[in-house]
Amino acid sequence: MTGAPHHTEGLRTISQAGLLHHFPNKASLLMAVLQDREDRNREDSRRRPAEGEDRMEVFLRTLEDNERNPVLVQLFALLSAEGLSLEHPSHEWWVERYRAIVISVQGWLTEVIDERNLPPGLTTETVARWLIALADGLRVQWLLDPDAVSRAEAVRQFADLLRSLTRPNTNPAGPAGEASDP
Repeated sequence: MTGAPHHTEGLRTISQAGLLHHFPNKASLLMAVLQDREDRNREDSRRRPAEGEDRMEVFLRTLEDNERNPVLVQLFALLSAEGLSLEHPSHEWWVERYRAIVISVQGWLTEVIDERNLPPGLTTETVARWLIALADGLRVQWLLDPDAVSRAEAVRQFADLLRSLTRPNTNPAGPAGEASDP
């Protein structure tokens, strides 16, 4: 993936030779498509809070926005599963992506959740991991049977539970972290 352009908009008109020049293999091309999606999500997740949108709402809207393109969501799910293998060229990309998302989500949760309201031993890092895992697991269920579950709605219900733990008088927008689709 290194050295490949991060923006993939011109790929519809590029020749196979041109593709091979920029992307040495299929995995590199597909990861560039996902990186482009990540870049757009990251840009939105910075812009929306600056416009006053709640960080949790940004997270939820990112899920909704991405699900308007189920083929891309399926590509994401397939490549993330392939990236589980230590030998896969995208493995480290996925590890770093999830590290960054946990840090980001934990950051904005720490700003708004009063940890004194959490059960003993539970931390905002654990809550962040739950939120990410919920979105990930529901992604698979939604891809398998889109009519059986609304991922965004189910995650929204969990978010409503979390809102009951917020500190009084907190800035609902939270810090300017990322709200990428996990």
